[in-house]
Amino acid sequence: MSDEVNDDKDRLISLPEAAEIYGFSRRYLSNLARRGRLKAQKIGYTWITTPADVESYIHSRKKTGVYRDDIQAS
Repeated sequence: MSDEVNDDKDRLISLPEAAEIYGFSRRYLSNLARRGRLKAQKIGYTWITTPADVESYIHSRKKTGVYRDDIQAS
């Protein structure tokens, strides 16, 4: 994770940027946003969220099925 993420958890980032930072696929985050599992907002054709919201989702995940423990929030 970059130090930039730790500096401002409330800055707006696109889902592709969040995917790159946190190691998820863009499609997975988009699916979570559409289902309401990840707090995000669609502006035009672009979904946006914040690092704080992505980390909140990461902390809320249940360890079931194929759980990726290599994805960590700060």
